[in-house]
Amino acid sequence: MEQVGLVVDIVEDKAIVAVQRHDVCAKCGACGIAISGRGENHLEALNKVNATVGQKVKIVSDTSHVLRASFMVYIVPLLALLLGLFVGQQLEGSFGVFVRLDLVLGIVFLLAAFLLVRRYDRKLAGRQTYATVVEILPDDYEGPADERC
Repeated sequence: MEQVGLVVDIVEDKAIVAVQRHDVCAKCGACGIAISGRGENHLEALNKVNATVGQKVKIVSDTSHVLRASFMVYIVPLLALLLGLFVGQQLEGSFGVFVRLDLVLGIVFLLAAFLLVRRYDRKLAGRQTYATVVEILPDDYEGPADERC
């Protein structure tokens, strides 16, 4: 994803960039900004082009980590629940117990998936991904014509 912003501060090898947030991006959060809605937000980006305070810059961020995290948070628990329900239905009459084994195994598999996702989250917690300043733009640059991310 590409964004255009104004460098407002430099901290070590990172630039603090003020970016305009569009209505289209209101609930995405892929750029690392958790505030929804339109307005100005500050984004920390690696300063690979040695931009200085006051310059307009182009920032690029990788959104693949957002897709992986979304898969882990939404799809893995759903698949675990469905697998637990299926296994429970297949084993329903095997034990002679008057219990809805499909529901019990569905919940057990869902809880196991929760623990797996939690462990995955803790593993990735230390690896913060940063956006990167890739280009210094001219002062008269107006930005993209549309509001797509």
